[in-house]
Amino acid sequence: MSYKFLCCLVTAWFFHSASYALDLPTLPFLGNKTDVNIELAGDKTLLTVLKEELARQRQNNRQLQLYTTRRKIARYESQLLNERLRAQGYYAAEVRVDLRDERIVYQVDPGPIYRVRKLVFQAPDSVGVLHDVVTLKPGEPLRAEAVLADKKALTTYVADNFCLYRIDVDYRVVIEHQTQFADVTFVVEDSPSVRFGDITITGLESIDEQYLRARLPIKKGECFKLGRIDTTRLTLIQTNLLVSVNAQVMQPDSDSVPITLHVAERHHRRVSAGVGFESDEGFGVSAGWEHRNLMGRAQRLTIDSHIAQNAQVLSAGLTLPHYRRNDQSVTFYTDLERENTDAFQSDTGALGAEISRQLTRNLRASVGGELAFSQVEEDGLDDSFALLSLPLSLKYDRRNDPLDPRRGWVAAGSIRPYWDAYDTGTKFVKSTIAASAYFSFDEFFWRPTLAIRAAMGAISGITRDQVPANVRFYTGGGGSVRGYPFQTLGPLTDNEPDGGLSFTELSVETRLRWGEHWGGVVFVDGGFAYEENVPQFGQDLRWGAGIGLRYYTSFAPIRFDIAAPLGKREGIDDNYQLYISIGQAF
Repeated sequence: MSYKFLCCLVTAWFFHSASYALDLPTLPFLGNKTDVNIELAGDKTLLTVLKEELARQRQNNRQLQLYTTRRKIARYESQLLNERLRAQGYYAAEVRVDLRDERIVYQVDPGPIYRVRKLVFQAPDSVGVLHDVVTLKPGEPLRAEAVLADKKALTTYVADNFCLYRIDVDYRVVIEHQTQFADVTFVVEDSPSVRFGDITITGLESIDEQYLRARLPIKKGECFKLGRIDTTRLTLIQTNLLVSVNAQVMQPDSDSVPITLHVAERHHRRVSAGVGFESDEGFGVSAGWEHRNLMGRAQRLTIDSHIAQNAQVLSAGLTLPHYRRNDQSVTFYTDLERENTDAFQSDTGALGAEISRQLTRNLRASVGGELAFSQVEEDGLDDSFALLSLPLSLKYDRRNDPLDPRRGWVAAGSIRPYWDAYDTGTKFVKSTIAASAYFSFDEFFWRPTLAIRAAMGAISGITRDQVPANVRFYTGGGGSVRGYPFQTLGPLTDNEPDGGLSFTELSVETRLRWGEHWGGVVFVDGGFAYEENVPQFGQDLRWGAGIGLRYYTSFAPIRFDIAAPLGKREGIDDNYQLYISIGQAF
């Protein structure tokens, strides 16, 4: 006569071990003399599983830690071992306890491993074939981990492919001890098949409701999927207009489910300010104002200013998001800039427009047009330009944080043809490419991050003297090669920079963190601007090195860097340069 009974798989002790050592921790009240052994012949893999399970329980099980006698501990731990054996498919296992002086010995006889005889699927008529979704097959060991993994896979499959109002997937296991086989039944509970009904949005104040509705990834009449409601909440938050979105799912009305979205708008205006210092450029201050929802449809107006010893800038921009498509925006901008450097003095006014599109999650492209009028003085000579340019750029960004990256990489390239409306014979193309990579090692002391950057550029189709001085390439200073005066790494006349038609830059930093707010860096920068229109790799490259201190705020690190030139040039370079600003160097 065979005996069948319903058995529930043990799930509470599915473990994710925090330690893979086989040494068992001692319970504090038993003292260091307590020793625990598990005796199991012939199966080293199972022995390792049991030892790891017992170590995990001794570390984390509060109930176990309450016992104060060796006998109670042994009884409780033997139950835990039995449950772990059943989870591994050993349903006829025996665990005997032997108390030997100061030792607890568990003698384990796992018995035969139980296997799956057949799989059964019970689901509503509206749910299609399920057997291709599970990985468990007849003849395989009946391990609880595999059953639960298939339950999760079935839940995901049903949620992604069917319109059920409620997703409820469960399992039943019938074990036959005489044959050591089990029948596993996966059950998808019956639920009405429904669609999204009316979608109501509450809590709006200044945002155009039709703008938000156009962003919704769910529409009335579409297949109801609970997971898409979470996607909807995330999509609305990503408009940068809302501080919270809560979704209320109503009871089905006929075959449709009404949805109410309760939203709260964030403050749409923002004021920003910053300050920085560089030894050769002095102090610089910046201020900005932004409106994120100018006309109710997420139009963003920004006004920014920057005042420093060598440059003063006032700029404004208006960005229209979702221009003709959800992944595209258009920006209109204007800039007024005055520069007064050792290389040149210039006054420039520019008008431009740019269309930007998110091609993939990480890849963004932009194309635009700009007309810039400038008056440039170089070596006592004035010249006027009206440069029409068509900038094209591509950027691939896999960084975890643009202001303080610790992992990932970013690469960007741009090509910008120029025409001078005052002198139609002046035509040239300016192109640049730059890439940075970041590698963090949190398992080491001070959690170091290795940061590497390389950049180069070229101006082609023209001689250097025909290129406006404010458009040429310059290197040296806080934005390129620290330790050298601003713009001085390149062609010089009487120790004054002339700029170049090409450049090369390299930087390597090791960033360290200690505590929550403090860190430091050690860095080496190299670079040079060349008179030729092709970068001369390695030729004349000059290097600077230094150290820095970082104070990490909630939004970005504040950096203090001091750098010295390696190979100081008399009459040009100082002994060191000091830099203070917000954000990492790259």
